[in-house]
Parts: sequence; C-alpha cells; structure tokens
Amino acid sequence: MTLWLFSALYLAVQCIGFASAVHALFTVRTAQGTLAWVIGLVAMPSLALPLYWVFGCRRFDVHARVMSQKKSCHQEEIQAVLGRLAPYQVSRDDLIPSDAAAFAELAGQEFLRGNDLRLLIDGKETFDSIIAEIEQAKHSVYVQFYIVRNDGLGNRLLEAMAKRAEQGVEVCFLFDMFGGSALTKEVQEEWRQRGVQMAEFCSTSSGRDRWRGNFRNHRKNVIVDGRVGFVGGHNVGDEYLGLNPKFGRWRDTHVRVEGPTALQLQRSFAADWYFVTDRVVDRSWVPHDPMPDASGQRALVLDSGPSDDFERCTLFFLHAIAMAKSRIWIASPYFVPDEGVLQAIQLAAVRGVEVRVLLPQKADHLFVWLASFNLLKELCHPNMFIHRFTGGFLHHKALVVDDHFAAVGTANFDNRSFRLNFEITLAVADKKFAGEVAAMFERDFDESTVVDAMAYRDLPFHLKLGAKVSRLLAPIL
Repeated sequence: MTLWLFSALYLAVQCIGFASAVHALFTVRTAQGTLAWVIGLVAMPSLALPLYWVFGCRRFDVHARVMSQKKSCHQEEIQAVLGRLAPYQVSRDDLIPSDAAAFAELAGQEFLRGNDLRLLIDGKETFDSIIAEIEQAKHSVYVQFYIVRNDGLGNRLLEAMAKRAEQGVEVCFLFDMFGGSALTKEVQEEWRQRGVQMAEFCSTSSGRDRWRGNFRNHRKNVIVDGRVGFVGGHNVGDEYLGLNPKFGRWRDTHVRVEGPTALQLQRSFAADWYFVTDRVVDRSWVPHDPMPDASGQRALVLDSGPSDDFERCTLFFLHAIAMAKSRIWIASPYFVPDEGVLQAIQLAAVRGVEVRVLLPQKADHLFVWLASFNLLKELCHPNMFIHRFTGGFLHHKALVVDDHFAAVGTANFDNRSFRLNFEITLAVADKKFAGEVAAMFERDFDESTVVDAMAYRDLPFHLKLGAKVSRLLAPIL
C-alpha cells in the first residue's frame, strides 16, 4: 500500500511538472528563462515546482484583469482628471530633448509644464519636508511606501497623519505586505482608531495568483492636497535617517514636486489604492493655487509593474541609454542588469558617451552586491567608470542624460525592478533640474572610489564563487 501511494504521488508530481513546463513555454518571456524552467520542471519537478509557482511568473494576471475592469467602470472619472491637466500638457514637438517624447508614449500620459521641483538629499531633509506638508494639509494626504518600520520615524510620520485625520482631512496610507510586516494588525488598528485609513498591498490574496508572492509594490510617494507630491528612494525607518550603526549615513534622494505633475503621482496612488480597497479617492483633483509659473519645469510620472503589456521599466532605461549623446550617469544600489540593458550600456560607451555608474561600497543584500562584481569586466571600456560610494550606504535611484534630461524614482537596475516590482519614476525634461542632478552626482563621485575589473580579480576565492552563484540568481534577486 505504501509503495502504491508513493508511486501515485511520484506520477502526479511528474504530470504536474510536465504541465507546468508547458505553462512555462507559453508564459515565460525570455528564451533563456523558458529553457531553464522547462528543463528543471521536467527533470526535477519536486524541486522546481515550488520555485516555479513562486518565482516563475513574470506577469501579475489578476492585477491586469482587475485594473482593466475598474478602468472601464470609471473611464469618465479618469478622462475628467486628464482633462483638468490638459492646459499644462507640453506638445511632444516642443520637448527638449526631442527623444523624450517616447517617454510620454511609454507612460501613457504627457509631460506637464508649470512644476517647481526640488531635490531632497538624505532622510532628514526629505522627511522634514514631507511632514511639514502633511501638517498643513487641508483636504487630503495620500502616503505610500514599500518598507515601513514601527520605530521612531514610522511613528513620527503616522502621528502627523493621525493629527490631520482627526481634523477631518482624508488620510490614506498604503504599504507593501512584505515591506510593512512591522505594522501588525494591532498596530494598524491603533492608527485606524485615530482616523488613518490603512491598507496593505498583497499579491497573494486572490485566485490563481495566491501562491505568487514574488511581486512587490515598491513605490514610495506622498501627495498632499493634490498640490505637492514627493517621490524617490526613501522608505520609512530610522536607518533612512542614518541611525543604523551598521550602515551609518544612508545616502538617498527624493524629489518634492509642486505643480500639476503631483496629480500624476496622485493618479498612480489612486489606482493602487483602488486595487487594494475597492475605494476611490476623489478629492483634490484640480491643481491648486498658488501654482508655480506656467512655464516652469516639465515632468511626467511613469509607473510600471508586472501587469504591464510591455516591460515599461526596462524600456524606460533602454531608451534613456539610447538617447544619450555625451553622457549618462546612473546611480543604483542594486545593479544587476540583464543582457539587453548591459549591451545598451556597452553600445553607449562605444558611441563615445561617457558612462558613469555609481554603486554602494557597503552591502545590505549580499547576493546582489556580489552579483555586481561579475559586471566589472563587462563594463571595462575607456568611456566607462564604475564608482563605489564610500560616504555611507548608497540607496538612491537616479540618472542624468546629457544636459536636458534626468530621472529620480524607485526603480533599480535589476530584474526585480524591470519585471517584478511596481515602480514609479519621475522623468524630467529640463536643463535646470538636470544640472542639479548632475551636481548631486558630482558630489557623490567626490565621496567614491573608481573600480575596474581588478576589483573582481582581487576577491578571495569564496567571494568569487559567491559572485558567480549570485549572478545565476539574478532573475529573482
């Protein structure tokens, strides 16, 4: 009897493995990934099956389907919002650089003029500015972060939100289920009692996606009264104020956005909030006075995620690299690009573009840090410079192209941001802002050391081995 049960179980696993291999043939986006999964699922189904159903999916089907249904139900409201932004739209023919028009097509919305943008360097400046705006909120406060700690900064932010909620302001707080695990049900209920509407983004909550816990909502944005928005790399925790002795200074960047593009940030938040709660945020959809000068800085919001028809995050970076004529500078704490993006960077250097990549010297995720060493010999060219930041832990995500384009957001240069995470990026076609971002990079370069392929050769054997293994794990890091 035991042998019969074992044989039946073995046959069932083999059949499920074969069926999953067929599923992989139809759903995995890359030939290399398809081949790897098919071989694993057929040859070692007992090992490969749980890995495939957690990590193998590259499209969040439930999210795509639900959002499509909800958009059709609220198309009039969406069009009304877009109509209010129409006076601020920049003609694609008027954009500088002209290649930036492709970002508008990719984002599905236009660059908007009339913005006042300010770089916020590191945690204190960022959260002082965010909390100051929340304390003045009159209508609405919408807050979204990936990681939220139940610590000093977390409580300071939530206290500011609760005080406005007690004054009748609509306050909504959205966080990722994994990143916000410190906010237990008891903690959430405590803040709800004070009027803060709280919700957690969970990718495993329904139907066929129940076991696909590999998707994350990595967006970090705040919108106050539909007038001022914030977007960038910070999460909510004391370490982002430099209070973790292991990392010391936490080098990060946010952008304060005052003007109509804040409503594009709000539109992104509203879609995420609606997906999670089935509730509509319906206040503050008109750009508020006083506004910055109508000729102000030109910016748009590009959000991306695993429910996109196209890999918008990947395409954003590929186009930014392709349009560079004199320089492209990139900062990313997690730099594990796939072959296509890596080749685009190499081609830019061959074209004569100055390529500078700013990476952390310290590691917070060992495998990602090790994987980046494999790329040093791939990026060995006279026009390429790899900088390791030594002034603390580098976590900001930014780039600058030539003299007229820059971007700051949440997306890293890795497969997780390209394909698995919901990300958000502020793209800016403005010479003044690009100059400010370039100056920020130059200050960071002054606190960095330039490394080359020798940095990999000088590693001890066990770290070289770790780097090779980590590179194999790049699709799920």
